Amino acid sequence: MKIPAEPKVILRSCRDYDPERIRTIIREGLEELGLKPAGRTLVKPNLVASGPMFPYAYTRPEFGEGVLRALRDVGGSSMTELAAGERCGITVPTRVSFRESGWDAMLKKIDVKRYCFEESQQVEIPLSHPQRLRDYLFTPEPVARADFFVNCPKFKAHPWTTVTFSCKAYIGIQDDRHRLIDHDHRLNEKIADLQHIIQPQFIAIDAITAGEGRMLTPTPFDLGMIIMGNSQVAFDSVCCNIIGVDPATVDHIRLADVAARGIPVGNTPGILDGATADMGFALLMAAARRLVGDGVERLRRSRP
Repeated sequence: MKIPAEPKVILRSCRDYDPERIRTIIREGLEELGLKPAGRTLVKPNLVASGPMFPYAYTRPEFGEGVLRALRDVGGSSMTELAAGERCGITVPTRVSFRESGWDAMLKKIDVKRYCFEESQQVEIPLSHPQRLRDYLFTPEPVARADFFVNCPKFKAHPWTTVTFSCKAYIGIQDDRHRLIDHDHRLNEKIADLQHIIQPQFIAIDAITAGEGRMLTPTPFDLGMIIMGNSQVAFDSVCCNIIGVDPATVDHIRLADVAARGIPVGNTPGILDGATADMGFALLMAAARRLVGDGVERLRRSRP
């Protein structure tokens, strides 16, 4: 994984879900970043849960329509395929999320292909970076063979990883069987490893209506923004700063950053356990015998 030579994040105001307004903003963002979609172009929204029970948990279809139309405007005949793909929350068929979110109807209207990642062939991706949890990961074939990858997450919070921006949305590029591996106390490390599968050439987050609190049923608040960029770490760092979160305190962002920069991260569990325990017990004994306060005071009084 490499950080782009010139990471750039663009902030634009957008107060409502007007597909044509979104299309114009996305087209201008692509042009400002000097990007032209080509070959197999794949857009990944966040459709973790959708429908009337989860109205603020997913990337809105109006946002997706604006992005897809803008990609077609800029890429034109250079694209051999324009598609949208996702794996929604586990146990629920992604077909349901596409349908309930309104994405199915939108994709049919503008004639864009759909991929349900759990229905696709899974491809093994070897890993070689020093801090990896495992030597390989699996991802759906449409992701592995994408020439131009676009990440379209939803701007919202997450109870385990603090935020769900661009990096965290990569959980959706694995099927259930592989997603559940390390989806525990090492989730942030897993997210950082997923960054080595593929890096998006373009990121555009649905931050028109953002969400705080829970990840599936967030409390909505009007942020009125579309944020675009070409670097996951820079992008997520800017998003964090918008809501007053220090990105250095978000583990998966920090780990992805140091891995991309080639900075080794070490962990030496158990090495200092004995010394720490001895010091703690010594402090307890010193406090019980009043050695620190009284002892220092006696030394001071004993001086001539």
